[in-house]
Amino acid sequence: MIETSFEEFKSHAVKFDTIPISTTIVADTKTPIQLFQLFNEHAAFILESKDPISAWSNYSFIGLSPNYFLVEKEKKFRLEGKGGELHFEKDSFQEAWDESLRKLNVAPIWPDFPFPGGAVGYFTFESYSLYETKIPKNNLQETDVNLVFCETILVYDHQKEELSIIHLQNTKSRNVEQSYKEGERCIQQLLSKIQSGAQEESPTILPMNLPSNIDVFEGVNSNYEKNTFLNHVNKLKQYIEAGDVFQGVLSQRFDVPVQSSGLDLYRVLRKVNPSPYLYYLRVGEQEIIGSSPERLIKVDTNRELEIHPIAGTRPRGSTEQEDRALADDLLHDEKEKAEHLMLVDLARNDIGRVSEFSSVKVEEMMTVTHFSHVMHLISKVKGVLSKKSDPFEALFAAHPAGTVSGAPKVRAVEIIRELETDRRGVYAGAIAYCGFNGAIDSCIAIRTILLKDGIASVQAGAGIVYDSIPENEYEETRNKARALLYAIKIAERRFKAEEVLK
Repeated sequence: MIETSFEEFKSHAVKFDTIPISTTIVADTKTPIQLFQLFNEHAAFILESKDPISAWSNYSFIGLSPNYFLVEKEKKFRLEGKGGELHFEKDSFQEAWDESLRKLNVAPIWPDFPFPGGAVGYFTFESYSLYETKIPKNNLQETDVNLVFCETILVYDHQKEELSIIHLQNTKSRNVEQSYKEGERCIQQLLSKIQSGAQEESPTILPMNLPSNIDVFEGVNSNYEKNTFLNHVNKLKQYIEAGDVFQGVLSQRFDVPVQSSGLDLYRVLRKVNPSPYLYYLRVGEQEIIGSSPERLIKVDTNRELEIHPIAGTRPRGSTEQEDRALADDLLHDEKEKAEHLMLVDLARNDIGRVSEFSSVKVEEMMTVTHFSHVMHLISKVKGVLSKKSDPFEALFAAHPAGTVSGAPKVRAVEIIRELETDRRGVYAGAIAYCGFNGAIDSCIAIRTILLKDGIASVQAGAGIVYDSIPENEYEETRNKARALLYAIKIAERRFKAEEVLK
């Protein structure tokens, strides 16, 4: 049964061009992966979470039938249709976003979900130049912003075992009654396909682990020679000693050829490295598969802001006793604590730039949080967005995060541009949803795989401070990349096993 009545639809059609129509069904025999596979041809993204303290972990969001794309090309921001047609072009992102909302003109009737509809995509690390005027703009012909709007959002509620379908029905091309019936037909077609039986998930032929003698770095190429990386750590330390920065983040990228699909990689990654932010995006010419532990910034509909700085790392122990010992060592490591405090101060400063006076506070300080392969120190910084600022100003006040750039941020970014020979691109940028309701949630694009032309790329960084030991920082980048390379190896073994059985 369609929950949006014709009378409600008709009343909103007086002022709005796009009206959400929704329905909810029991879906206790379905899984989000089954649903994504069922609509694979039309699916643009899946967003999930494995974070017990977050409302997000109750839901999986799947975007179907992308119909608009907000992209940056040659320093212009364009809204393009699904056929590539240009709707408009603007000089600034904010202008383009505002014009996109005016064009879609969506009625504000939202189901009570963290993300009821809007745009999903990425902002590259280099997109900081869109708002940070002290840093030169990217002159390469690469897309720094790529967001997709979908006609339909599937929302899977894990707790209730229910599936909600939210379809955004356009009313411009036909009268109100015809538009409503068209929306009903779209939802009924989706329901029929779902209820006729979502295809079974491909069987997991191999367990979600690897033999202990397998080297996950075998066959992997880095964009850094080890000695060059160590030399660049020392160069960064020289900048620190000279007073240019207090801390800087140096990263390396690992590339490996793969035969697995992006969905195969995501299915494995969400199992072996569950994280607060899980995502699989098909955006532009690449697929983005991620399990990020770190929020960039969240902007609620009530204008509350939140950042979670992460700095300080140890590998997981092989036993509970070793795990506890490593956590205790992390909490008492003066170098790690100093780095973390520096980045908490930077997060406070970032939020403070766009917050109401005296609203900024540190809610949690240096909590040890465990992930599949590493543990981190995490804090929580909050504030209230000022009346003079908008949500995207908050996003770019936080971007790029100090945890992936350094402090002071502008000078740290300049040094990164000097030392790292390749653009970071999506790595250390932002994966974000930008809701029609004004909410934004974003994570830092770390623990992320980029898949393009059969090459999977994983990038990881280490925070360099005055007493950093180059060899240790090199190993830290490898430890952070290990979980992703581990997932890739599992997916490849599974892929090859399935090929043998065909």
